[in-house]
Amino acid sequence: MKHLKTNQLWATRLMLGLAIALAFGAGYGFRAQVNESGRWLPPSKRLSSYLSLPKTGHNELFASSATADQISSAANKADSQPYELLNEVRRDIKENFYKQDVTEKQLTYGAIRGMLASLDDRFTRFMTPEDYQQFQVKNEGEFVGIGVSISTIDKYVGDPAAHLLPTSRPLVVKLIDDGPAQKAGFRKDDVLINVDGHDTANLSLDTVVSYIQGKSGTSLNVTVERKITASDSAEKPVFKKLNLTVVRNVIEVHPVHLNWLPKDIAWLQLDEFNKRSDEEMTKALNAVKSGSDGNGPAKGLIIDMRNNPGGLLDSVVSIASSFVKSGPIVFTHERTGEMRSMNAQTKRYLNLKIPIVVLVNNYSASAAEILTGALKDNKLATVVGEHTYGKASVQVLLDLSDGGALAITTAHYLTPAKHDISNKGIAPDVVVKANDADNADGRGDQLHKAMAIVESAK
Repeated sequence: MKHLKTNQLWATRLMLGLAIALAFGAGYGFRAQVNESGRWLPPSKRLSSYLSLPKTGHNELFASSATADQISSAANKADSQPYELLNEVRRDIKENFYKQDVTEKQLTYGAIRGMLASLDDRFTRFMTPEDYQQFQVKNEGEFVGIGVSISTIDKYVGDPAAHLLPTSRPLVVKLIDDGPAQKAGFRKDDVLINVDGHDTANLSLDTVVSYIQGKSGTSLNVTVERKITASDSAEKPVFKKLNLTVVRNVIEVHPVHLNWLPKDIAWLQLDEFNKRSDEEMTKALNAVKSGSDGNGPAKGLIIDMRNNPGGLLDSVVSIASSFVKSGPIVFTHERTGEMRSMNAQTKRYLNLKIPIVVLVNNYSASAAEILTGALKDNKLATVVGEHTYGKASVQVLLDLSDGGALAITTAHYLTPAKHDISNKGIAPDVVVKANDADNADGRGDQLHKAMAIVESAK
């Protein structure tokens, strides 16, 4: 057995602790910055801009019993040789960690995630080559999956008998109609407790998604916890645990759905901003101009962006230009302090002379908030529903040499009236809480209020 002196032993523990912290560390703008030169990338190097709704789980770090002098001394050494220290930790793990199958890729990816976690920005994240490929495919409008949109519920307890401590868990926000998950029995607001044999407690959404992803035709086992509404409000809620099996398949995403409501009111559901959104919105809005019978414009338009997590920045600017004749759609406040304006594309203006209502809720985020802010600030629509999510950061995607990518926050955006909605969201003009019908199929109190506002504006 090797004997280490006290200081040597402490140093080894510290290095291992740092490595563990790195390993466990865990929406996009229109330009990127090169880290060495500080120059902006030319247009040929820019990637599609995207604004998304990722949330990371809680991380755990290990504590040390070292003295203040030891900590100060170690910190000074680390500051003077940061890259050498990182390589030293990597080498120590390879030589001493009890599991001998630790790979260089595993350590490198862990170090990258740790670096990004140190930035204290949940929207700056690392994508493996597999993650990045899925991300790009999804933006094209189709992907392999089970047909659910998920978000994170913090401090979830659920069934007290099963969960003694509050924890972060993923939950189903939306199901794609006739998708694999809906056919397998999943429901909106189901909490994912276990995915493919992995407990989801405090996992990041990226990690959960990586477990859900797989080849088309393969099966996935998921345990969900479902809250059963009690018949008597005085009774405690009942939680039911279900084991569901779903077969992964190619999901074709059509983000725009046009329905006609009574009295010739157009109900236009916009689910996200992918590469199909602009084309499908243009087609739908032309139908709105023609009316349900083709003999004139609709009597009113309801743009439903409830549960819309965001998407491509270029897409939302183009779509907003159908409503905003000129001027800014959104401002970006960049790291240099410079304020830039992304203006309406005048040729796309449709001049819809009908009352417009925008429906939003707590899961309307990012690009959905840009469109909402543009219509609200220009007094082109009445916003109905609940406070939006409050994601006002702009990211850029940078390709990495191994086929992965970094999504790095480069700026914050402001609405045309220069409101910063970071962590605050957009307040609706008319607050309407969702009822069971709204949560089930969108046809509840919120939609009825939107219809009433359209009718009263005639």
